Amino acid sequence: MTTRRKLLVALGAGALAVPLASFAQQQGKAWRVGFLSARRRPASLDTDYYGAFPRGMRDLGYVEGKNLAIEWRFADGEYERLPGMAADLVQLKVDVIMALGAPAIVAAQKATTTIPIVVVTGVDPVDAGFVKSLARPGGNITGLSNLAGDISAKHLEMLLATMPTLARVAMLMNPANSTHAAFLKNVEYAAQKAGIKTLPVEAQTPQEIERAFSTMAR
Repeated sequence: MTTRRKLLVALGAGALAVPLASFAQQQGKAWRVGFLSARRRPASLDTDYYGAFPRGMRDLGYVEGKNLAIEWRFADGEYERLPGMAADLVQLKVDVIMALGAPAIVAAQKATTTIPIVVVTGVDPVDAGFVKSLARPGGNITGLSNLAGDISAKHLEMLLATMPTLARVAMLMNPANSTHAAFLKNVEYAAQKAGIKTLPVEAQTPQEIERAFSTMAR
């Protein structure tokens, strides 16, 4: 199993075990899990690293078609579709929602205040406004966050160590992803201390990405 697949099992299946366990086991109960992601639906879930999730759940005793149903929702990179998909999962009365990435978390949080939401990956949940505090999060969100936001400034330090004459750094940003805003904030703070100019360049679509790289090259 690849590292990414192991990570998905650890973050997804492992975190999901907590809210499911809190319901207590019910004989004959078939749990319905909503899986919400902004990315494009893979050609094959089985061969994609997302396939590690149902396999990890099976290891925990939750088997699709027996006591588990997974409602997959992929926005294909169109973030504006996420609120409707989140609302659809709420209408289906899923037992829990797996939210992958900040845009999906926001959509799920706005769609329900009662269905448990498991954050698969995301930035600092307090800084992003998803929870009140780590000690007393409140609300219906649980799960794990990554350290990418915290170490983003370190990436700049590594660049500076490699290129001591570094004067300007461009950052490719997705304006619809709140995670990127947190990255930019940390990098800009570190850049200011080092006397380096930052150039945020926004892009969402493939065409915008092409233009963004042209802008950075200029």
